[in-house]
Amino acid sequence: PVPRNFAVARALFGQAGEAGHRVGAVTYAVFVAMGAGGPADWPGALALLEKAAQKDPFAARQRELIAAMMLHPDGTPIAVPPIEILHATSRVGVARALFTPAECAHVTDLSRPKMRPSVVVDSRTARQAPNPIRTSDGTVLGPIQQDLVVHALNLRIAAGSGTRIRQGEPLSVPRYAPEQQYRLHHDCLPGEANQRELTLIAYLSHGYEGGATHFPAADLTFRGEVGDAILFANILADGRVDERSRHAGLPVARGEKWICTRWIRARDFDPWGAYPA
Repeated sequence: PVPRNFAVARALFGQAGEAGHRVGAVTYAVFVAMGAGGPADWPGALALLEKAAQKDPFAARQRELIAAMMLHPDGTPIAVPPIEILHATSRVGVARALFTPAECAHVTDLSRPKMRPSVVVDSRTARQAPNPIRTSDGTVLGPIQQDLVVHALNLRIAAGSGTRIRQGEPLSVPRYAPEQQYRLHHDCLPGEANQRELTLIAYLSHGYEGGATHFPAADLTFRGEVGDAILFANILADGRVDERSRHAGLPVARGEKWICTRWIRARDFDPWGAYPA
């Protein structure tokens, strides 16, 4: 409806935060951390979070989680778990304990009120729509929905996958109830020039049965512990779809399975254009 202007948006969120608007204050901190509408400033974002935490329990919880992270001054992690190869030919690996249980619970709690029936990208029309292939509920933690904890986790995903944070799409968070599943598919998008090069899936919950991730080409079935993250390649060196990347989220038999997914593009990705609200 109107041209994007991040500088104006950043200033308005800052004014909203100063006026006592809780969400405005948190969103302004995210803008400052990401460098939207101005320079990226992680220490400045932390100072904003500290100020908000004096009155806002949600901001105080973010502060506690970030304080427990080992971070460089720019917010990037000091260390990340190594990638353990699960199947070399299909290029599937796992980073054990990439997230802590408390971080997993935070992502789940942040996402729970935003859950909607999941959609897929139609291979013929390239439009997003519900489809029986994917029967979960889910949400996307885009730039407006996320907080500083999610931003720090996205920085960790980038470091763990050896990519730049700007290559990643916003964090997608699906929830699978009993009998829900994601049938066999690959993550590449039809006709997309900036293709999804890598996929990282982090496992956020426990206490469910079934729901493993299955790669038929590798005869590999994997189910991570809370905080583990599986990483796999989607495309070949020439940019074509790697059919070995086809995978399925098997049906959940009991309980709720929560995961989060970050699709990592071959080049920098504009999250604002894809998820404007």
